[in-house]
Amino acid sequence: SALACGTDAEFAPRPRPKPVQQVQQVSFQQEANTLFARATELDSAAGTRDRNAATFDNEADILSARARSLRNQAQLVSFSTDRESILDIADELVERAQANRSRAQSERTRAAEMRAEASALRSRATQLVRVGNGGGGGGWKGNGLRRPTASSEGVTL
Repeated sequence: SALACGTDAEFAPRPRPKPVQQVQQVSFQQEANTLFARATELDSAAGTRDRNAATFDNEADILSARARSLRNQAQLVSFSTDRESILDIADELVERAQANRSRAQSERTRAAEMRAEASALRSRATQLVRVGNGGGGGGWKGNGLRRPTASSEGVTL
């Protein structure tokens, strides 16, 4: 009978599965280099923020000094309307100085955040390098060496 001998479908070559396309993977070292580079960029940007903060602080100091000077000069003016306008200008300078100090603090805060992020990226990059190098990191457990024991050194008790 035809069923006992098999069918043409049983003897036909099996279709080969399509090869799975390899997803190009970035090596651990390349990824670590990218993270280190980003950390360096963040450190540089943090330095810029710190310089901006110093500039804002310097401007605030100058504005505060001008305001003090105007207040001292206002005491010497005999007309009350002139004195009031001078004091108004001094108050405006004080407000601008406070705004600059606030900006300086914001810049410093952002710089600290950037440095913390850079540190985290460096830590992650270091972990990737360790994984890429086989993990471990040495020590008695990680380097394949056996820990010496008293019996293995020929020491008798």
